[in-house]
Amino acid sequence: MKTDSSPLKGRRIGVVSYDYDPPIGGLGVLVRTYINEMRKLYPEDIYTVVSPSQNADEFGSELGRTRYRKSGGCPLFSIALFFSLASIIKKHNFDLIHVHSGSGGVFLLRKPPCKLIVTSHHTYRQEADLVFARSPLKKLWKLFMALFESRTYHLADAIICVSKDTADEIITHYGVPAARVCVVENPVKVASAGTLRSLPKNPDTILFVGRLEARKGVLLLLKAFQMLTKDVPTAKLRLVGFNLLGSRLESIIEARGLKDSVTSLGYVHDPYRFRETAEATVMVVPSTLEGFGLVAAEAMVLGTCVIVSDAPGLRSIISSGRTGVSFPVGDAVACAQAMKMVLQDAAFRQKVTSAALLEAPIRFNVEKRSRDISDIYARVLGK
Repeated sequence: MKTDSSPLKGRRIGVVSYDYDPPIGGLGVLVRTYINEMRKLYPEDIYTVVSPSQNADEFGSELGRTRYRKSGGCPLFSIALFFSLASIIKKHNFDLIHVHSGSGGVFLLRKPPCKLIVTSHHTYRQEADLVFARSPLKKLWKLFMALFESRTYHLADAIICVSKDTADEIITHYGVPAARVCVVENPVKVASAGTLRSLPKNPDTILFVGRLEARKGVLLLLKAFQMLTKDVPTAKLRLVGFNLLGSRLESIIEARGLKDSVTSLGYVHDPYRFRETAEATVMVVPSTLEGFGLVAAEAMVLGTCVIVSDAPGLRSIISSGRTGVSFPVGDAVACAQAMKMVLQDAAFRQKVTSAALLEAPIRFNVEKRSRDISDIYARVLGK
């Protein structure tokens, strides 16, 4: 009897993202994590990353790369795709393209000649309402970009949101039918997590990880930390991330009398960043808006107590009082009170950390979340 020795025919998936490898931010980390896991889980499938990023499989066009990592680079990449995407799909014979959209992501203006799935990390409208409410010109620009973003969502066969907050926003304000929207939280991959969890904690140490800019809440955190030091003079604050405030940051730290208790480490690569997270007493994420609170989820996996603002993309990460602590967005007094309570109540801190550790490794498991994405591919493709 003749046997068929031809290889199993898999799915041909194009993954379109402005950020990939090396990553600019959390989006690039996520896309890289998913691609590596999907290629491992489904070797019969072909995954092709379309991105201006250095290690992409397909760049699209030189026009789309001319402003990469510069102002206007992301919209220009999307505009270039308007002219080149159909030929890219034909070249690779894609069954489906998976576009990472939302603010800082890719938008499409016409239906591609294959199935389309869009992941929204957070929306331009959320930025307009929450981040730039007091900046009329920036708010207007974000609302203008929301029109292109909305077009992308309405072209999609399915939309994946990384948080319930984003899903609610797309259904309510973008008018997308709820049946086309689902939530798949981002996975978290931390090398040697078990070993890192066994490291001793640095006493009274508070960690912030993220870009050092106003929208990430670092200015509010410095104000809250100054209040905290009156009650907990041994407290230390460590800041990890690119300093977008420049010399202003040092001036603020000095003006608040915090020079001896605040350390700004700049950008720290993952192995060392994970160690910083594991050794901290508490991680504080005081952002105005997040797509998904990745650093908060990482802290949960690493056994570090988490305090977050109740901003979209963060409030769904923890259950306040059970797996973390939350405070109202922009409330420095409440942030200071939360830090004081967590630092001074070791029993509560241990209870919350233990509950988070039970939940996080399953909830943010890379393989489970990758299989969720694959199931959506199968549903859209009908196979």
